[in-house]
Amino acid sequence: MFLSKWLWACGFIMASTLALAGPKKILIVETLPVPIVTKQTQHIFEELHRLDMDLDIAVFNGDGQSEKIASHILEQIECGCFDLLITNGTLASKIGKKFLTGKGIPMVFVTVADPHGAGLVPTSQSSPINFITGSIYSVGRGTKLEIVNQLLKSRQTDIGVIATSYPAALTDIDKLESIAANYQHINFTKRVIKYRDRNEVELDETYHQALEAAASIAPQVDFFWSVNGPFSERSEFVHQMSMLKPVLYGANLNSVKQGALFTVIPDIQSTAEQTAGIIREIFSGVSPAMIKVQAAPRKILAFNIRTATQLGIVIPYDLLSIAGRNVFH
Repeated sequence: MFLSKWLWACGFIMASTLALAGPKKILIVETLPVPIVTKQTQHIFEELHRLDMDLDIAVFNGDGQSEKIASHILEQIECGCFDLLITNGTLASKIGKKFLTGKGIPMVFVTVADPHGAGLVPTSQSSPINFITGSIYSVGRGTKLEIVNQLLKSRQTDIGVIATSYPAALTDIDKLESIAANYQHINFTKRVIKYRDRNEVELDETYHQALEAAASIAPQVDFFWSVNGPFSERSEFVHQMSMLKPVLYGANLNSVKQGALFTVIPDIQSTAEQTAGIIREIFSGVSPAMIKVQAAPRKILAFNIRTATQLGIVIPYDLLSIAGRNVFH
């Protein structure tokens, strides 16, 4: 009898403690207000709601400005306003890591193409990072170049890449160039503009400098290629670049709708499901260090048929079948 009463009392105390604790508080910090970021946040929010978890979720957009992001995260740490941080984009993730180190607060990153390069995943030489995990926003560059090889039938192709020094863009360019070495007929010409993000004026100036760089190399290339990063996420990117040369590869679905020939990207719904699962594990007591960082299980392939027709390119039926409904005119 005593034992049963003791167990009942323990259960009552535990239930009361959980009730007093209230919902878990999640802060989502977006790097900047571009479709791939804002849509990913929306899908994560919906997926967490679908799982019926007791959560209080706040979203903050950093407008691509590092000082603004840092200030908000520090302010939220000081007030104890969140139990878990979701960082959406490379810039927010790097800043989140900097300020959460040693704080005992877990962090989950999304829309990060190169977590190793961003310092979010430890290397064999670096110290362990036991409070961070997440989802890699990446598709093998070899896959992209093999699609190019199929579409252009191994003809000599010169591709221009215009990007800022944003970390994800630099990583994307380096890996593209490395893999392109296996395709002697594919050459990349790059121009990299220093990424400045202290305010909106600097961001706009950076973008206009990138457009000037694109115009300077346009006579040397057949196409432009959109790498990961803020520059390629701007809604006017494809239109303005296409006035110089066709955009062969777009960084997102919107770019293909606007005229880029194709894209292959992680499926954001798949990423949201993966992220919600990670958060459920963490709030169940699993250490982020025990949750493997990996890419989302599903990918999206998309084509613009009108652009293909204008370029005289025939898209193989097997690729169109894989693209499914993501074939735009």
